[in-house]
Amino acid sequence: MSEIQISDNYNDLSTDSGFQFEFHCEHCGEAWRSEFDRYAAGTADGLLGAAEGLFGGIFGSARNALSHVRNAGWSKARDTALREAVASAREHFHRCPRCANHNCDNCWNEDEGTCISCVPRLDPELAAINREAKIARAREVAYEKASVSGADLEQRVVSCPDCGAPAGRGKFCPECGVALSLNKTCGGCSAEMPSSAKFCPECGEKA
Repeated sequence: MSEIQISDNYNDLSTDSGFQFEFHCEHCGEAWRSEFDRYAAGTADGLLGAAEGLFGGIFGSARNALSHVRNAGWSKARDTALREAVASAREHFHRCPRCANHNCDNCWNEDEGTCISCVPRLDPELAAINREAKIARAREVAYEKASVSGADLEQRVVSCPDCGAPAGRGKFCPECGVALSLNKTCGGCSAEMPSSAKFCPECGEKA
């Protein structure tokens, strides 16, 4: 008798009346179910059980005898049904040589002979890379638009540093007349320095 090669990707749905097995893809979970294989002894046992409820006696004795036969032959019949179901399931699933998992057609890379978990399909991967690159470029453009250059900051004077009045983009404060340039000239060495500096960074002269 040949051995049955199985894995953990199936559920046994068999009952006393017959055998059925459900196989699933170990990547996406998509399932395929074998046809229900009726077990003749189990069906006869059920019929005798119903007759026993109505009449008892000889029907009950016959049911006990049949149950004994069923217990002896049920496992053998199940193995046969499982072997046939496994053979049919091979038409719907592929066993990956790298991870040994069973995969449906949607999760199988035919070009490489492996599942898409081990070796993803090339076209979807390239599409995903291109999509990520487009998103990255869009972010860079958005950051550039949102940033403000240093030269633009130098032209923007929100308020007068002397009196605090709104000054806008003018060169002098409209309230007190103070120059609004962000830079000033050192009286000692004529070097340009920030208007907020208290001492010249070049000669140390007090501003």
